[in-house]
Amino acid sequence: MTAEAPRLSAFIEHWQWVLDDRLLRIAQWPALAHVAGWTLDRWFDWAVLTGAAAAWHPLALAQEAQQATLLAAARAAAPPTATTPCAVAPLAAHTWLRRYTPAGGGVSARRRLPVLVVNSLINRHYIFDLHAGRSFIGYLTSSGQEVFALDWGVPDAAARHWGLDDAVGVIARAVATVCAETGVPAVHLLGYSMGGVLATTYAALDPQRTASLILLGTPADFARDLPLRAWLTAPTFHPQRLADVFGNLPGWLVSASFRGVKPVTYATKPWLIWLDAAERDTHLAVEVWLADAVALPGRFYADFVTAYYRENALWAGTLQIGGQRVGVGDVRCPVLNVIGALDQVVHPTSATALAERLPAEQYTAYRASLGHLALVVGRGATATVWPAVQSWLAGENSPPHGASCREA
Repeated sequence: MTAEAPRLSAFIEHWQWVLDDRLLRIAQWPALAHVAGWTLDRWFDWAVLTGAAAAWHPLALAQEAQQATLLAAARAAAPPTATTPCAVAPLAAHTWLRRYTPAGGGVSARRRLPVLVVNSLINRHYIFDLHAGRSFIGYLTSSGQEVFALDWGVPDAAARHWGLDDAVGVIARAVATVCAETGVPAVHLLGYSMGGVLATTYAALDPQRTASLILLGTPADFARDLPLRAWLTAPTFHPQRLADVFGNLPGWLVSASFRGVKPVTYATKPWLIWLDAAERDTHLAVEVWLADAVALPGRFYADFVTAYYRENALWAGTLQIGGQRVGVGDVRCPVLNVIGALDQVVHPTSATALAERLPAEQYTAYRASLGHLALVVGRGATATVWPAVQSWLAGENSPPHGASCREA
């Protein structure tokens, strides 16, 4: 059975992807999106009427207790997460900046510009430092690269008024801090998913301090980012009402919405944890990361959905940040765009579209046969994506060897 386990694991992963893909295609139908939005709106009515969105309500208490139980159970079974040593300093409001020193005393790092990792606000920063055996940050520092990571922290009640301008402002403050502490004029930005969108926005706003932009699983043209585009633009869905009802969107609510994107995978992944002994630590550490969900500032959520998904403003060049108009075409630095061919959270055609807005000499695409999460922590990423990014950084933005890769 041991010899057959990897083959059976690959078989299960394949059919997880196939079945989820079929369900996602059905879920994109406008009629279903309309009904889903209407149903959610009625749920808001009930939440307002009964106070279910309040922290004292039995529903909220039960969900928080369930999440805490899942997190405790996952931590008891998983290896320690976020183990790479770092210095932590407050940044702004509830956010933090983490600094990871390169191996060997940083001699080679002084010849390189530092990397600033910008993750999504939805999940914690340590997806880049998952556990000792699967740490993207550890991989980069072991090659002599100095890395900083933006830790969005845990929003407090006041963060409900925290908007898109505030988030981009935090990135600007992080960049300024990195430049001041290291004495460099610019940094490499490495953005993932929602964090990649924010990093792209900042890079377009401040080209002088952006040496290069590395994107992992990041949408560019949101009109092509299905199924999320279909759901979030349904006329019966009101993102601002979600923010008005909940303030900060609870972590359990955000997690539930993403389980809806890949229901088959979430339902069957215990089989993979049991079968794939070689990847068991990583699977369990991912469960810790997923259960460790934090609230999402309500106004930011409404701003993000409206600006990017509904108006496609960054793609159209009409996005307003701090009174400044900005678009994808304003990015002036070299760009490495890592695209997951099997990504079901960010549609590959949406990510690939970035090539249409940037000059060929400025843009490099790296296509991997990996899903959204696997781009960062998957077994295939360690042999493909990680070396490609390291090569890009070490080679002063020269294209990585090969324009595509396959999962190992």
